[in-house]
Amino acid sequence: MPKSLTSETLEKLLDAFADDKTASATAYAELRDSLVRFFYLRGISDADAAADETLDRIPERINSNTRADDVKFIAFSIAKFVFLETIRREQKQKAAADGFYQNRTAPKLPGETDGFEPLRDCFKSLYERERALLSEYFADLPSDQLAAHRQQMADREQMDLNALRNRISRLRRRLDDCVGRKK
Repeated sequence: MPKSLTSETLEKLLDAFADDKTASATAYAELRDSLVRFFYLRGISDADAAADETLDRIPERINSNTRADDVKFIAFSIAKFVFLETIRREQKQKAAADGFYQNRTAPKLPGETDGFEPLRDCFKSLYERERALLSEYFADLPSDQLAAHRQQMADREQMDLNALRNRISRLRRRLDDCVGRKK
């Protein structure tokens, strides 16, 4: 992280623009406005701070024979890096905030449920073998493995795939009916 502009480094920067103090101050203000516009158009939330950070880094890269056009080139070269750093920093902050709010859960009031209690109760009312069959059939697998997994289940149960689908369909219908009665 660069140091903020001191009176010495600011003087060095202004001297690079022009010998006349008024002309160099005007050129500095124009460059700052151009940098603010550069960051604003790229969606940086705090374009002023990014422009100031860019301006703070310029004196490290100039010497006594640097011309005004070179200063502008250097400024926008630095601005590209500041842009990328700012984007990364904003993405990290957004991810941290998203993670914070995602992990927060609203406290439940006494007697309040998450809405899945009827389904859990009905699922528990099935025979253990039926619960295992449903759980295995709806296993969380990639789609390219799911068909082979279900075919293996059908082979193990000694039935064809359509018979397995029919059995699962009947079990789901029983669950749906049970949940409907509980609501």
